Formats: sequence, structure tokens, C-alpha cells
Amino acid sequence: MKKRSTLERKMLSYFGLIAAASLLITVEFIWAIREATPLPETVIQSSATGSDAAQLLSRRMEALQSKAVLMCVVQAVVTLIVLVMFMRRITGPLQAMVEEAGFISEGDLSRTIQVRTRDEIGSIAETINGLTSNIQEIVALGLSTEAALRVPLAELRARLDADEEAGKCLDEIEASLDSFKDLTQGFKLLPPPSATDSEKSS
Repeated sequence: MKKRSTLERKMLSYFGLIAAASLLITVEFIWAIREATPLPETVIQSSATGSDAAQLLSRRMEALQSKAVLMCVVQAVVTLIVLVMFMRRITGPLQAMVEEAGFISEGDLSRTIQVRTRDEIGSIAETINGLTSNIQEIVALGLSTEAALRVPLAELRARLDADEEAGKCLDEIEASLDSFKDLTQGFKLLPPPSATDSEKSS
């Protein structure tokens, strides 16, 4: 049997709360109608005094109207509470993730998404943070590799200074390295850990 996800359980609890409030209101309304409806014995006894029966019925209908207003208020309050819970627990974190993911897609790899829940939303945030960390490592490796290749290329150019064909090949390699460097430098990376941070971690 497939286990329900945390997010599904959360959604079911929210809408179950609304359903329970609606059921309670319905039962209360039916009970109020039965209370307001005069019994046959009461109608027979009060048939001689029609004004008393009319007053009794009027009072009960007023009480029914007051209960109907109260039940509408309770329904509105419960709906508002569930809506606020839904926005704070689901819609709010998703909107924050969308904003952070937008910055990351523009090349700001220094952004991280705060993980505050252990449900599917938290799992998505952790996945995005993992992807961002992996891309940052790839970019950092590319920059360090590009910098390391500059020295042997300069030495090779000095040795093959007289060879024009070799010079053209080296020019193409350096142009490719320049374009790669421009591409990778467009990313904003997290600052490297300082010496004090590494000492604290050790």
C-alpha cells in the first residue's frame, strides 16, 4: 500500500477541517430548525390563544436567524484560518522557492533556499540547493582548470614562436579559453571559506 505523502496529509487535514466545520454547522442548523418547529401538542394547546403561539413562533424564528448568522460567522472564520494556514505552509514557501530559483537561473549561484519543512516542499528545496552546489563546483573547477592551462600555453607559445601553424592553433585554444572564462565568470559563486571558518570547523 502506497504511503500518503506529508503534503497530501497536510492538504487532507486542512480540507478536513473545513468539512468538519461545515458538518457541524449543518447539524446545528437542523437542530435549530427542529427546536423552532412547534410540536403538534403545542399547536393544539395554543390554538385558543393564537397570539401566544404567534409570539412563540416569532421568538423561535428570531433565535433561528441569530444562529444562522452565528454559523455563517463561524464558517467564515474557519475558512479564513485554513486559508492563512495554507498560504503560510504551502503557497508562501513555494513563492520563495520560485524567487530564489529565478536568481539561480540568472547565474547567482550564491543563493540558497532555506529548508524549514520535512515534506515534499523541503525535499524540492534541498534538491535545488544540491543542484546549485554541484553547478558551483563545476564552475569553480572550470575556472581553476582554465587558470592552470594558461601557464603551459604560454611556455608552449615561447617554444613554438617560429612556427606559424602552431601559433594559430595556440590562438584558437586561447580564444576558446577566453570564451569559457567569460562564460564561467558570469556566475556569482559563494565566497570561499576563510581561514577562521576552517579553524572553527576543525
